[in-house]
Amino acid sequence: MRRIYLTIILALSSILSFSQDIKYANYLIDSLSAPAMHGRGYVFQSDLTAAKFIKSELEKNNVLSFNKNYFQYFELNTNTFPGNMKVLINDNELIPGIDYLIASSSPTIKGDYKVEILDAKIIANKKKYRKFKQKKHSENFILIDTIGLNNPKFKETYDKIKKHNILKAKGIITIQDKNLTYVPSPIVNNFPVVEIKRQSLPSKIKNINIDIKSEYLLNYKTQNIVGYIEGEIDSFIVFSAHYDHIGRMGKNTYFPGANDNASGVAMLLDLAKTLNSRNQKPHYSIAFIFFSGEELGLLGSRYYTQNPVFELDKIKVLLNLDMVGSGDKGITIVNGKVFTSEFDKLKNINDQQKYLPEVKSRGAAANSDHYFFYEKGVKSFFIYTRGEYKEYHNINDKYENLPLNKFEELEKLLLDFIEK
Repeated sequence: MRRIYLTIILALSSILSFSQDIKYANYLIDSLSAPAMHGRGYVFQSDLTAAKFIKSELEKNNVLSFNKNYFQYFELNTNTFPGNMKVLINDNELIPGIDYLIASSSPTIKGDYKVEILDAKIIANKKKYRKFKQKKHSENFILIDTIGLNNPKFKETYDKIKKHNILKAKGIITIQDKNLTYVPSPIVNNFPVVEIKRQSLPSKIKNINIDIKSEYLLNYKTQNIVGYIEGEIDSFIVFSAHYDHIGRMGKNTYFPGANDNASGVAMLLDLAKTLNSRNQKPHYSIAFIFFSGEELGLLGSRYYTQNPVFELDKIKVLLNLDMVGSGDKGITIVNGKVFTSEFDKLKNINDQQKYLPEVKSRGAAANSDHYFFYEKGVKSFFIYTRGEYKEYHNINDKYENLPLNKFEELEKLLLDFIEK
């Protein structure tokens, strides 16, 4: 009887109090991944542009602020590419983001350079490799052919050359057989690395003409964004999401970050709108935290846990949402195997309501902004959707490509979890 009663209550709460607007979510993701946001990185202070947009939406949705402007400022270091971005192989220009990526730690460089080939055959032959190492490479680029990378010796040498430039070349070229994915860097090296798709290279490679303009930002001021809805008691359920992405790679190429993580930001703002449209306070206060610096190493969430806006021991549970734009295969909950009671509540609700195909648990992992809360003893989950959508850290993670096929259902699950 008790189970039947709970099922009825959950169903009524979804029907009577759920006022989710998928059009609003679409508007948010489209806006956050638009060219004007420049990939929500740090070129043109686009992190601040995104933060001001989120702040305005919090104000529209009557979300309260712990301070005057919702912002919690902190500093970070990062290498950026605001200017020139041109690479030619044998005088044929390649397309950034499609044919190649520049490693985010690369410095400014301009010139025409000879290309030397280093492959598994040379490395596997001691005599040939010794002869190659003895050459002077300081005015040339070394292209490392990764065929044979499953050979442990080749992999070890490859890593040393790519990461540390042990042969002291002018620059390094690596060949990518899989999709190009970009990761920002908090440092700048003294040599560039160019990652090129194999099918974009000619059979014989003679030279590389390169023109890259980088700008290293030291002690750059950025901000987390924090708001809340007041509850009946002074304890919090926290929803979090990072709003930063990986920004620009030159004047003409940016990374939209629709799934990663405009989708999570949209979920938080839609939750805030829905909860504030109700005529009564939630039992617990609901906090919404939007982190900067996630892509550079969870910097915003680490800073927040060291400088919390309200006491961490007031948090009943934190639900971190990162990449929630699909869901046709369900969701995975990191820390689900750690905090089993709260995970079981979420799973039982889904079993009753059939929102998602699967609610799957994982153990602890330092892979998103929940991590430092977990390290401080806060019950915290990282939730991401699983599905056919695979665009990640590339130029194709666009609003128009994002299915959002279980976005509404996931939000219903989260709202029911709050009720329970």
